[in-house]
Amino acid sequence: MSFELHTPLYLLLFVPAVFVVILFIKSNIHSKKSKQRSVILILRSLVFSLLILALTDPSLVLTSKVVETVFVFDRSESMSLEQLEVEQNLVKAIEKKKEEDSFAIVSVGEQAIVDRLMGTHSQYSLQSELNSNQTNLEEGLQLAASLFSQSTGRIVLISDGLETKGDSKVQTEMVNQQGMTVDTFFVDRQLKQDVAISELNVTKQAYAGEEIIISTEINSTENMQAAIRIRANQELIVDQQIDLKRGVNTYPFSFVTQEPGQLIIDVEIEGDYDEIPENNHLTALSQVVGEPKVLVVEGEDEAASNLTKALEASGTSYDLLSAEQLPTRLNRFLNYQSIVFADVSATNISQAQMDLLETAVKQFGVGFIMTGGESSFGLGGYFKTPIEEILPVEMEIKSEEELPSLGIIFVIDRSGSMLGNRIQLAKEAAARSVELLRNEDVVGVIAFDEQPWQIVETGPLGNPDEVVEQISSITADGGTDIFQALDMAYPQLAEQELQRKHIILLSDGDSAFQSQYQALVESGLEEDGITLSTVAIGQDANHALLSQIAEMGSGNFYSVYDESTIPSIVSRETILMTKTYIVDEPFYPTVVRQNEWNSFFESGYPSLNAYIATTNKNTAELILQSDNEDPILTRWQYGLGKTVAWTSDLKGEWSGEWVNWQNWSPLWNEMISWTLQNINDEPFFVTQNQKGSETVVEFISEEASTEFLQAEVVDSLGESIKSQYKMVEPGKYEVSFEGEPGIHFIQLTNPLNDELVYQSSVSVPYSAEFSLEEANEAMMTEIAQAGSGEVLEELSQAFRPLMSPLQEKKSIAIPLILAAFLLLFLEITIRRLGLISLTFFKRQKQKEVVSKNSVVFEKVKKSIRKNEKLSKRESKKMNQANGSIETDGLKKEAKEKLSKLSSSSSKGKKEKSNKSLKNNEQGASSQEDVNPSSQSGNDERMKRLLEAKKRNRGRYER
Repeated sequence: MSFELHTPLYLLLFVPAVFVVILFIKSNIHSKKSKQRSVILILRSLVFSLLILALTDPSLVLTSKVVETVFVFDRSESMSLEQLEVEQNLVKAIEKKKEEDSFAIVSVGEQAIVDRLMGTHSQYSLQSELNSNQTNLEEGLQLAASLFSQSTGRIVLISDGLETKGDSKVQTEMVNQQGMTVDTFFVDRQLKQDVAISELNVTKQAYAGEEIIISTEINSTENMQAAIRIRANQELIVDQQIDLKRGVNTYPFSFVTQEPGQLIIDVEIEGDYDEIPENNHLTALSQVVGEPKVLVVEGEDEAASNLTKALEASGTSYDLLSAEQLPTRLNRFLNYQSIVFADVSATNISQAQMDLLETAVKQFGVGFIMTGGESSFGLGGYFKTPIEEILPVEMEIKSEEELPSLGIIFVIDRSGSMLGNRIQLAKEAAARSVELLRNEDVVGVIAFDEQPWQIVETGPLGNPDEVVEQISSITADGGTDIFQALDMAYPQLAEQELQRKHIILLSDGDSAFQSQYQALVESGLEEDGITLSTVAIGQDANHALLSQIAEMGSGNFYSVYDESTIPSIVSRETILMTKTYIVDEPFYPTVVRQNEWNSFFESGYPSLNAYIATTNKNTAELILQSDNEDPILTRWQYGLGKTVAWTSDLKGEWSGEWVNWQNWSPLWNEMISWTLQNINDEPFFVTQNQKGSETVVEFISEEASTEFLQAEVVDSLGESIKSQYKMVEPGKYEVSFEGEPGIHFIQLTNPLNDELVYQSSVSVPYSAEFSLEEANEAMMTEIAQAGSGEVLEELSQAFRPLMSPLQEKKSIAIPLILAAFLLLFLEITIRRLGLISLTFFKRQKQKEVVSKNSVVFEKVKKSIRKNEKLSKRESKKMNQANGSIETDGLKKEAKEKLSKLSSSSSKGKKEKSNKSLKNNEQGASSQEDVNPSSQSGNDERMKRLLEAKKRNRGRYER
């Protein structure tokens, strides 16, 4: 225990306090009440001292012998073989701790998790699940520091020292500054039998037809045979067996590529002894420089034939794919400088592919052109899709022409099999379609399981928001019975006086075929003009039944295996019923404004037969329009990319003689050229480094430019990755991010004009957790030094006494203030009443003692008189019988009785009274010895006794 003052400067107040005391002494030096003044001086000095000490905020520091320890246990993949042994050592260490010692456990992987809170009991379990693909010791130390009850204690880091995320050394220093020590317990890693690709290098840039060099480093723990496979853009170019020696093996390979664009080199190794499959794969990128390449996506057969002829005539390189072959990875889109959709339906494109295409256009400057046809624009189901976002036109028609009255009922399967994403997409599809309807259109929604449920009463739309809210309340549960739902829907539309009546049925289940289907559907079509389209969702749906029902109802059947296309399908069906999108009256387009394309129209152009009606967006640049002022050719910039809408077709059915027009090929080549990326020629030297889980990419320009740029990082699925960007120095930029293994794309843009300055791709390798790296004992030693701790030989040392033990401070300022006020009260009492008043109770007590002694003296006096009388009578008898001998015996007996009486009565009396009584008794006895029969001797003895009593009383009174 020790004493601590938090504000010791207040001790300087003792100087004026001493001065005040000295003045008090001088002013009272000649006082008659010197004793009282001395007491007041002492009390006042004590009051001053106590108050000054209270102002310093004093505390008693109590040192505890309790040890609080937090074990930070590395449970990452690199520690997988050692975890069981470490747990056993941990159990033994905890068994040896003192009963009052407490501990906690934090497990570390990619994140840190508390497996046991601070406590004294020994039971614990390591049952929490964590991602073991990384080692984040920094987060583990940070979490451990928060578990202590006081800002002191011990953290024990149990690890092999292979940190892949964070900076544990910096965190250790911060923890140590807070008062905690950090010990380490090094675990030597056992390497598994494994083969791993440790490094992959490829030629960064090459021209088409040039040789590309591939060099791989393969690390093996054993001598073994292994199979190596190399792919270039998914095409297998190497597949062979190689012999590996223990250690690092280098395998070179080269090949010649003719295709320009991004080349993704993928290397895979598979050995005889291979316990870690995660390190068998690495990817690198190479940029093949050549002429721009265009991707043409064709809907129906021959839909793009006239366009491909125009591209071939101009020597433009292109790839022709169907909608089903559309890429599913961002890097495949980025292989092309422009993409053209030729009458492609949105029902054949997944939501993920649409998102990737939007990312390629918006963030990487890829051009995009959509052409018309019966499966394009609004008729293709692109309403409220990412494709509509990037185009310069809107799918919904905003003209005021008279439209047919419409009634539509959505019949939605809500059975248990629809639970999850399916029911959500079905509701989104219905809600999106509602937005395409007019307020006077009739709409109804029926959900069904074993029985139908009316969600939205069939009637005029009115408020679309209320209908959408009702649709969103649908939940999935129960079985499937389609017939009852249709049987409810048909009568509701039959009673409506409308020009178009349509039912859209969505189901992912099976329902027994009933003969009533044919009668219900065919009578509804023939008698009331109700058409029916069906959507079969997933493999378990009864595709045959739904297809047959749609055929009976003269509607469309959609077989859906990609659930994300459901909203596009339903909106397409709604659009087909709501409005006439195809305008098929021949006309000559009108040139709207002057631009660089006007030269193609100066010498005249043919008429168009038809087009799909759309609405031009406000900021789009309209080039050609129809007599109804609908856009025919329009363009705009979306993000970094440029997009064009051509609302007629490419086959010639709608575009007529345009496909034979002399400027057809030059116009399309100009349109495609306009959409190509505009990248500055400023070169950058790019380097990539790995700092744990963080990928750091440096862009160094040849010139020391101070141009301010922005950076964007996107993964292969088109998802934006959180990144940090900074200008290290003029002409040197650094981008850092954490990403999953695979291809990532980085672009540098100028925020002043939204211009793409540079674009690069990097490959993030597998986590270092799966590498064949030796355990890092040096790092564990450095952490222990930074944390003022030790590298433990045994885990039981974790509970040794702390160098800076836990201390508890208790403030005593309040008790000191209370004591000062008590002494002040006492001092005031003395000054008011004086010291004599304080002795009042003492005098009263002394009087009580004297009173008690008087009573005792009276009793002794009576006893003596009684004994004297008895002695006289006995003396006479003895004198008569035996003479003086018997008289002496009686005197002796009386003397003994008097002695006993005096002894018993003397208890509780003052010592002086006892002595006085004994002297008187001895005096009486001596008189009896001289003359036993003499009355004057007794009187003399009593007289002395009374005088002694008076003397004692006077003494007490004084």
